[in-house]
Amino acid sequence: MSHPQPDPEPDRVVAPALAGPSVDYYKKWANGPNPTGDPSVFPVNVWMQDPSGVENGEKLGRAYPKIGVDFGIGLWEDQWWYLRQEGLYETDWRVYADGTRVDTVLADTAHARNYVGYLIADEPDMNKVYGDVFNPDMQPSAILKASDAVRAKDPSRPTYLNFSPWMGTPTGEIGYGYIEESYEKDMRKYCSAADIASADYYAWTHPDRGDTVGAYSYGQVIDTMRKWCGPDKPLYGFVETGHPHTHGEIINADQLESAVWNTILHGATGINYFAHSFYTEGKGEYSSVLTRPEIMARVTAVNARLKSLARVLNAPNQPGAPAVSDNGIPVSVLHKEIGGDRWVLAQTDGTKQDPRSRAAKVTLSVPVESGTATVVDENRTVPIVDGKIVDDFGPYQVHVYRF
Repeated sequence: MSHPQPDPEPDRVVAPALAGPSVDYYKKWANGPNPTGDPSVFPVNVWMQDPSGVENGEKLGRAYPKIGVDFGIGLWEDQWWYLRQEGLYETDWRVYADGTRVDTVLADTAHARNYVGYLIADEPDMNKVYGDVFNPDMQPSAILKASDAVRAKDPSRPTYLNFSPWMGTPTGEIGYGYIEESYEKDMRKYCSAADIASADYYAWTHPDRGDTVGAYSYGQVIDTMRKWCGPDKPLYGFVETGHPHTHGEIINADQLESAVWNTILHGATGINYFAHSFYTEGKGEYSSVLTRPEIMARVTAVNARLKSLARVLNAPNQPGAPAVSDNGIPVSVLHKEIGGDRWVLAQTDGTKQDPRSRAAKVTLSVPVESGTATVVDENRTVPIVDGKIVDDFGPYQVHVYRF
């Protein structure tokens, strides 16, 4: 997860919102993360955490749900796996198990609810090569075969794959090697193995980015993944909570929040936090979301807001609501309609030239001529005049309007 990563494309063009996946997608899995397709569920996950581990005097399998993290993705596969399984059962947390554990999951009907899916592979697009050693079991056809075998054995749970920047960034083709068919066909085949997918690109903390880092790259990952995975597949935003490289920076709370929202405004249908931290002196911590008080507080608040807006975020995307800023900063926008109300979510974005974004006065065109919009969670309203909302934004600030 800390391999060299490519730069995103030089110029950022904010793409129009796609139709977007529906929560009905989840109904096909009776033991999945949302078997009823409940629109009030917005999945929040954390990567590879040990339920039996302890932070702040509490086992992680209990600590994570308290801050709004519903599921763990993966459990370490080693000789201590059974201890993690015991911790899972004791805390009654829920996880995506390794794809090699299908028989174990199916045999343990008493704990069926604790397993919501299967992690098939991590970064197979990058990990097909270790140094000079080629691993054919990470090629697209092999990953699809492995995933299909899991699906055949247990059709009641989805498969999950996380990919690298070779799939998730616009310039990923430059680093991708050992092409099986073509870059495009390989990416599409990889994603066909995933019922739910993500790709990691730690833009705020990347060691080789200098000042060209910003939240815009997180949304760009979602835009890029949509090309390979199609409009209907759930894609989860992947955001670090600490220091994911041996070099580089450590993310702060404002950066984390901006990255989460940038993935949401670009169509992410869930969030996956990467809590591992690594340092040059060889030390590491594995639950930085819990060990950093300011991060834990912010993650708790962000998760709570995402869940409070779940029905809105899960509603179908609507056309319209374009936005312009007074200083040329791009603006990412989602337009939703639910229960007779319209919702517009907007965030001032960035580019490689303006990666950290800037404050701006933004004009949003909305599909009503006049009235008043409530700015949700801000205790204020703004007027709608001639089909427009005009409001002030800070760098990467998000406003949610209801009217």
